[in-house]
Amino acid sequence: MPDVSPKPPLTLSGMVQVLCAAVRKLVLLKGGYGFAADPEIVEKKIVQFRQRMRVDGLAKFGVRTAFSAVKFYAGVNELDHDEALGVLIIFVETDHLSRLLWSFDYPRIDEEDEEIILDGCGTLANLIAGYFVKGLCDAGCVHLQMSHFENHINTAVNGINFMPSQEKKYEIRFLLQGNRRITAELSMGHVPMAG
Repeated sequence: MPDVSPKPPLTLSGMVQVLCAAVRKLVLLKGGYGFAADPEIVEKKIVQFRQRMRVDGLAKFGVRTAFSAVKFYAGVNELDHDEALGVLIIFVETDHLSRLLWSFDYPRIDEEDEEIILDGCGTLANLIAGYFVKGLCDAGCVHLQMSHFENHINTAVNGINFMPSQEKKYEIRFLLQGNRRITAELSMGHVPMAG
């Protein structure tokens, strides 16, 4: 008889592993290439500003950086009331974003047009978030609702909404073609298990 005992809930570090697998899968399936090495994973304390997460994209690469945040919700009601369970933020150098999306078979983008850069980064964040939610479902979690992406260049002046009870996040640095090209930050509360 198969084991039907409930799966234990995923820890935040377990969710980070699901996120790493999601990014690897996306880059391999869409871009046709893999990573130079395993991602570097760093646990960090969340710095809050008026109960919002402070986010500085410029600090990730030291050059002009686009980033997009996608928030996750336990259900539609929580989405309607913006009661975020967690947030995923994807950072990309603006100079590399066009090449990255082009490798995914998207048209080249104008690196000088800020609105197009932001939309391109949001597209990347949405793809990664979708693969991440699918990975969480495969690990036995409920299907999370996702927000529309929120885009910024270099800094989010008013911060990013997140689950204020969370005190830590993980920063995940991915190497593509020998250089750090994508950085992700993940903060997430308890994600209910399905069934």
